[in-house]
Amino acid sequence: MCILAAAQTQTYQLVWSDEFNGNSLDLSKWQYEVNCDGGGNNELQCYTSNPSNVRVSNGSLLITAIPQNYNGRQYTSGRINTKASAAWKYGKIEFRAQVPTGIYLWPALWMMPRDSVYGMWAASGEIDIMENRGLSNQCESTLHHGGGWPNNIWTGSGPQTQSFDMSAGFHLYAAIWTPDSIQFLIDNNVYYTVPLNRNFWSGKGTNPYTANGQPFDQYFYLIINLAIGGGFFGDQSQALTVQQAQGWANPTLAVDYARVYQLSSAPINVNPSPVASQLTSSIAGVVTSAAAAVTSAAAAPAGNGGCAAGACGAASCCNDQRNGQQCYSTSQYTCALDSFTQLYGLCYGVGSAVCKGSCYNPSLYRCVNGGLIAGAAAAVTPATTSATPAATPTSSQAATSATPKSSSTIAQATPTSASSNSNGCPNGYCGGGSCCNDGRTGPVCYSTSSFSCLQDTNGKSYLCGLNTGICATNCFDNKNYVCVNGQLRPK
Repeated sequence: MCILAAAQTQTYQLVWSDEFNGNSLDLSKWQYEVNCDGGGNNELQCYTSNPSNVRVSNGSLLITAIPQNYNGRQYTSGRINTKASAAWKYGKIEFRAQVPTGIYLWPALWMMPRDSVYGMWAASGEIDIMENRGLSNQCESTLHHGGGWPNNIWTGSGPQTQSFDMSAGFHLYAAIWTPDSIQFLIDNNVYYTVPLNRNFWSGKGTNPYTANGQPFDQYFYLIINLAIGGGFFGDQSQALTVQQAQGWANPTLAVDYARVYQLSSAPINVNPSPVASQLTSSIAGVVTSAAAAVTSAAAAPAGNGGCAAGACGAASCCNDQRNGQQCYSTSQYTCALDSFTQLYGLCYGVGSAVCKGSCYNPSLYRCVNGGLIAGAAAAVTPATTSATPAATPTSSQAATSATPKSSSTIAQATPTSASSNSNGCPNGYCGGGSCCNDGRTGPVCYSTSSFSCLQDTNGKSYLCGLNTGICATNCFDNKNYVCVNGQLRPK
């Protein structure tokens, strides 16, 4: 059972709120997220804007998970955020909410950085105020940080058992965020605190931070969602059955209000203009610095995805579909138009391309219906075009302690010229060479000198580099990580 302590007395003033009165969601404050991408965590739902999934009624926001066939998925639910309307640095953030009850339901009240100042997830941070695994008396709070995946780590309370039934009524879930610490509270009692006067780097890869407290010194926005299954449930991420879902006792997350307070003595600045990234040029060629802030009123150059004019000073800017505005070096990165989404993506490597959010090498792969298939577009053989790939998962939110949400790694599998029906590939797909029926992209030809076809606990095969492992459908560096119950942990 968690130990509760009284919060320190501070003088705060209310600067933003939604009491969820009226008959519909206030679209001046919230935006729907509509996708079937699995949240980057192999979640099972499609998020929709349908009133059956997201509605406002009797003074509460109601997000309901429903077992139903929808765009190739068996479940629907809802997720909303304030990214385009409001974000804050420091303050007291409150949600008065009643959690659902049901196996493999994952309600979350949390925050993400509006600007990816320190790099892609989780280098720029994440603040999970309350997450719950469908259990009526457990919740947890977590910070994600350390570097871009797979160099990210997390700091959190772990599951905390409460003395009351969280699903039986409304309770107040909050975070008090100052330059010195983030306190997590339930019903105005602190149950977990993270001091911020420390370096949050993971110690792996290049350090994206130059001062203590980073990345939790930037503007973050609110997210409310109800996910279904996924990496938060470890090796049970895909275990839910429709029959189990039909037996959910109460599949609705109810939120009475969301409120943001800031210290009365502090100047209030809600949602200022976006800032440029603040990494240094030593980080894989990404160009950033405080001096690269907005300096020009000129129109944004074509081909950058629509960055704000002068957002990166003299450096190049890419409005990455996964992480927003990113400053970068054209000598090492490419801002590529996604042939599937028609949005831009920032990818490592000159000449890289992007397919439904996933970066790849176009001399080795091609994008077909949002999935990657081995073989350059100009060198496609009849054997390679015969297979229909599964859609490639993209990045997004939500958030487990170690499951990746995004990756800019360029696929490097080398197509071979010959055939095998091993690992579930079609006969003759790769001639006499090696083939892996990757659970994310479909059949892929590869070189055994560089890659391995690994099988996860879900019984599917996945193409990974040599000396790596597979964990909940994600390849990982087994020199530095270990897979525990479907989640990565640093060794």
